[in-house]
Amino acid sequence: LSASLSEDDPPFMPIRIKIHGAPDASDAQRVREYQAGVKDAGLQQRYEELATEIDRIYRAEPLPSELTQLSANSWVPENLKQAFREGASRWESAGPADRMALSADLLAAIRDNLSATADPGRRLELLDFSLRLESDHFRVATRVRQQLPTMSRQQILGAMAAAGEAAYGVGLLNRRLQGALQAEVAGLLDGPVPVADYQRSLAYLNRAPGWGLQALRRYFFRPMMTLSEVEPLAHLFIQDQLRGGPLLLYSQSLNLLARDAGALAGIRHKLFGEDAGAGFTALNPGLARGLLQARPVLEHGKPLREDGIYVLPETVSELPPVAGILTAGEGNPLSHVQLLARNLGIPNVTINPGVQQTLLENDNTIIVLAVSPGGLVEISEDDPGWDEVFAESDDSRGVRIEPDLDKLDLSLRRVVPIDKLSAADSGRTVGPKAAKLAELRKHYPEAVSRGVAIPFGVFKAVVLEQPHPDGGTLFDWMKRQYRKLAALPAGNSVRRERSEQFRAELYRRILDTRLSDSFRDDLRQALKATFGDEPVGLFVRSDTNVEDLAGFTGAGLNLTLPNVVDFDLLQESITQVWASPFTARAFSWRQSHMTAPEHVYTSILLLESVGSDKSGVLVTADIDTGARDTLSVAVNEGLGGAVDGQAAESLRIPLDGGPVRVLASATAPTRRVLSLEGGIVELPSSGTDAVLSPAEIKQLREFARSLPERFPPITDDAGGSAPADVEFGFLEGRLRLFQLRPFLDSSSVARNSYLQQMDSRAGADLNRRVDMRGRPNP
Repeated sequence: LSASLSEDDPPFMPIRIKIHGAPDASDAQRVREYQAGVKDAGLQQRYEELATEIDRIYRAEPLPSELTQLSANSWVPENLKQAFREGASRWESAGPADRMALSADLLAAIRDNLSATADPGRRLELLDFSLRLESDHFRVATRVRQQLPTMSRQQILGAMAAAGEAAYGVGLLNRRLQGALQAEVAGLLDGPVPVADYQRSLAYLNRAPGWGLQALRRYFFRPMMTLSEVEPLAHLFIQDQLRGGPLLLYSQSLNLLARDAGALAGIRHKLFGEDAGAGFTALNPGLARGLLQARPVLEHGKPLREDGIYVLPETVSELPPVAGILTAGEGNPLSHVQLLARNLGIPNVTINPGVQQTLLENDNTIIVLAVSPGGLVEISEDDPGWDEVFAESDDSRGVRIEPDLDKLDLSLRRVVPIDKLSAADSGRTVGPKAAKLAELRKHYPEAVSRGVAIPFGVFKAVVLEQPHPDGGTLFDWMKRQYRKLAALPAGNSVRRERSEQFRAELYRRILDTRLSDSFRDDLRQALKATFGDEPVGLFVRSDTNVEDLAGFTGAGLNLTLPNVVDFDLLQESITQVWASPFTARAFSWRQSHMTAPEHVYTSILLLESVGSDKSGVLVTADIDTGARDTLSVAVNEGLGGAVDGQAAESLRIPLDGGPVRVLASATAPTRRVLSLEGGIVELPSSGTDAVLSPAEIKQLREFARSLPERFPPITDDAGGSAPADVEFGFLEGRLRLFQLRPFLDSSSVARNSYLQQMDSRAGADLNRRVDMRGRPNP
């Protein structure tokens, strides 16, 4: 209501910001005082409705008597009765902080006991009471917020623990995340901790608002976006739920402590010139200058600006090139688009709703987004002072795509089983998917499916050597077009228009390529020799000579068609996959970085379908610190969700068998499964707290330990050792492997002096211990 009033009556905006950011009971009087100066009768009535609603929220209810009445009912589970009786006896004498903790415990107890209440009507009665209890919790949390400036670090952490317990009780956190949050708080409460540990723990606790956001998005995002087409204010629904729930006080307390930790360490996040304690989680480091797009409309076919810094509702799988990314949610740091953005030095940060509101107020302005390798974030208005900083980096972000043309062998013109290939064939006769998977199959035969590859030489013979109406072959025409485009000024609108005309024609001609009888016969024979007479589903995967190079991953740029069963459909799929490197999105990400753009060759991997129960991405390093003693994992139920950007379970798994650290739960509402008729179908996901079982985590550890001993060296653009980026799955508890590539950071980001300076500004002894009994000094 306050949001719609500020839209219709802009001078009301300061009070609306107060109500949304720091609500309390006195807001009703503020609204009425403002209402007295309003002339419009319709607005006056709406302001009175708002004030009345605020009064209702903060009106005390007789909670102890209701608890006593409920505890007397025979249908209430015995342990819940005990909790109700204890709550009733303690409530009247408790202060605000104790009432907050008590109401949080009661909310959690109700959630834990709902399943033990068999009668649906009684279960609904408990849920209705929990809603009233949630209002009581919000009221006392408001009083606690007013006391924050006088509280010690220990007391503030206690309030955060209570808010986290309440967030579990109202369904914003699952039990696993709630346990992780409480354990992190307990670690700080144990006693004085070094400044560095204080910062690290608060950075972890900063994830909780994102967990709550993702929990709401799981159930409400799709209907919210549908309704917003009729009522635009519906898109504020999730934000409003968070602001009216337990995580509001949690976020305010966290921000206070994060500012305190930043002051102790001598470093802080910056948001338009102001110090910001919390609200950011860095996914990809980088430096960008561009037009802030805080409320983008992601319509099919509507292009995004290459110079745009976009606030996106979630990780987007088909994202075109942009300058920077701000993700309103937990994000998935191991999706294809995130790996590609990381490799190219495109900064990406997850933000909480409070930061999102500030960005909305600066929509359509030129900003600078700087994210350091250490995770510090700076968002600033652009001004001439940034010119010198950006002069250090060129437009290409230091990435050059240079396939080894001397190594390229286009003479192999028949379909080959991957058992005849090895890692040495990558970029020579086939792409890295087929070559690396063939190598994996040699060392882990039980984990890799059967498959065949259609080499680069077949692509050249069937596609590039077909005649073009302008004379010569398609390859001859392509070379002439690239020379004409290179003669036009870079960035020129004519060049962009002609480049798109050329790309579109090239794509169409490859897509319309007629497969020869000899190729079809060769394909049939290869499939029969590898898979036998029974038809099998195949994943048809693009596999080019311009991906997984030493300095460029190209992750997710080209097409994979899942579980193709019919031979006629397979033929159509082959031309689609051959053409996929020349879609507008793939072309725009890649071509500006290429030194010889006409030498893009597409091989195809035809891999036997595996109906994985769960699948994900494994990096053999901690992607935040670079430590090689820890695995980074993102995983979802079903097929391919993690690589495509679904909200995934995110874990850090120590190789030595130490405790697994959960960074996020899988909250995607659906999972993908194979269809017997071909293709995939989406089914509801289970909503389980944990996707990977302990036995499956053990298999990932064993695989990662054995990889350096059994697989050829994985290197970066300087020839040094690089972590592996592995796509995996589990079928009936057994590990399956689908792809391996080097995990590559941006070398230009690593060299950028401004980003390095951000991390080096710490002016304090990070080993100095912080007394948790003292007050924060932000």
